[in-house]
Amino acid sequence: MFTGKLWPVHPHPYQDELLSSWLVRIAHANGEKVQSFCHHEFGQKHQIWNRDIDRLAPDWLLTKLCEKTATPIERVRQTTLKRYEGILFDHTALSGVEKWITPLRIYHRTRKSHGLQFCPECLKEGNEPYFRTQWRIAFHTFCPKHNVMMHDRCPCCGEPVVFQRIELGKGNEETACDKPLSTCFNCGFDLADSKPEKAIFWNNDTSARWGQLLSGIQENKLTRYQSEQLAVLHQFVKLLCSKVVSEKLFDFMESKFRMVLERPNFGLRHFEANDIIRRFGIIQCAWWLLSEWPNNLKGAWLDGAVRYNHLLKDFDGMPDWYLREVGNMNINYKRREMLKTLLMNTNTSEKK
Repeated sequence: MFTGKLWPVHPHPYQDELLSSWLVRIAHANGEKVQSFCHHEFGQKHQIWNRDIDRLAPDWLLTKLCEKTATPIERVRQTTLKRYEGILFDHTALSGVEKWITPLRIYHRTRKSHGLQFCPECLKEGNEPYFRTQWRIAFHTFCPKHNVMMHDRCPCCGEPVVFQRIELGKGNEETACDKPLSTCFNCGFDLADSKPEKAIFWNNDTSARWGQLLSGIQENKLTRYQSEQLAVLHQFVKLLCSKVVSEKLFDFMESKFRMVLERPNFGLRHFEANDIIRRFGIIQCAWWLLSEWPNNLKGAWLDGAVRYNHLLKDFDGMPDWYLREVGNMNINYKRREMLKTLLMNTNTSEKK
């Protein structure tokens, strides 16, 4: 146990660094294995790695990091996912899946989900690789800085990112301090060397608006309309991941786009738990429903791909412009068919 007021080496968090990433760097900078460091400094009664500390960091841990690294407490709190409270979700949930946050599904000290994402190009930047808070946002499926797809697993062995286990199975003589955090704990591959793949969008407008939303989230500068867009997009991704609703919606959009779309993994229940490729596709579908408002959504409703009650189900705090348009869809089947026929005749006349 280090007895000084500060730890001998006390690096401060990098810009947007995750708490877990910072804590592992501190341990290695002091020449200790992560588990040994935590036992010595926090006591064996305090278990850290059997929980998602980036999401549910206890106050005593944040206070200790503040005192031992001479880092302002507000800066320490910014390393946790609680920084997105009021932006992505209203209140931190103590259990279950948090809105827009990728779950880790921790079982003892292993992870059953690929919830920590990374951009290989970002990992190559700076003095050393580290992991960002924004990489836990389920909406962040591509890197707007490098315009490449994010990764959510080691490309060599398929295991999730668990950098605190880099030292797993090493003897006392080896602490893994010399290994970068980008090292895969399972096979040793450097995740920074993962092949970058260009993010391909259905249209440039989606790309631009998606990037603006990500930037607004990170800087906490979302406009009211962008916050409302985010809420509607989450309602749409929930519908697209619903066993009851999604099949008709996907069928409708496939007929529109003339392409086969990747279905969500229905066994996972939540959009946030899907892998990165599925989430990227689902969000593009949601963007399409929101585009040319309200024409695309109305087209899906007229086709019977989505129902009025589904669009309102469990949607608290929906924006007025959304409620107004969806409210117009509260009509019976016969009237909807009449509207559909009328719209088809209008389109045919315009083409002539």
